[in-house]
Amino acid sequence: MGRCALITGANRGLGRRTAELLADQGWRVLVGARRRTAGEETARALRARGGDAAHVTIDVADPDSIGTAARTVREMTEGLDALVNNAGVFLPADLHLSQVDAEVCARTLCVNAVGPLLVTQAFRPLLRAAGAACVVNVSSSDARPERATGEHIGYRMSKAALNTLTANLAVALRPENILVNAVEPGWIPTDMGGPDAPDDLDEAARLVARAARLHGAAADAPTGRVFRVGDLEGC
Repeated sequence: MGRCALITGANRGLGRRTAELLADQGWRVLVGARRRTAGEETARALRARGGDAAHVTIDVADPDSIGTAARTVREMTEGLDALVNNAGVFLPADLHLSQVDAEVCARTLCVNAVGPLLVTQAFRPLLRAAGAACVVNVSSSDARPERATGEHIGYRMSKAALNTLTANLAVALRPENILVNAVEPGWIPTDMGGPDAPDDLDEAARLVARAARLHGAAADAPTGRVFRVGDLEGC
């Protein structure tokens, strides 16, 4: 049986392009999406290009939805070789400090940082069952302190929290042969990044796919890292 990956937020943008790459490489791709119609359309498109794909409804901000998704995936596969925590939000109200309120911060942190934690917890048994697996968290260069601009504070906080989560999960899951790394995809032309974003979507997707292909059983396999475009060439 080929390797299997679940990608959250896989119905568009970076998630969809990563799903296409992994499907083209012979992976079975589980298309995680909040809206069933969007996820099913993406899965059909992957199958139309010769891939093996199915849709899984999952809202990473809803613990009940995460639990239901985990039960659904257990019926579809005995093990999960890779989990890509790609779903995220970038809320317009977060632009200026004067506009940020508790609801904006809570929503951003819930989706971008707490969501990946809960999803990884829920799918841990399937990752462990694969024998050697990878978790890839899609972070941002905006998490770096030197990149601070005084704007989008909630978003930057959430991605910094995601990087800290990555480091802690890497330690917790390494004994189970589960690698946990983050990637910085750059400013890419997606619905979130906008059409004028200067970086390359395909390069970003290739980075995510390379991180997903890392093998957790290798003693020297990298874990707890934050990779940037250009890293992992040849993997």
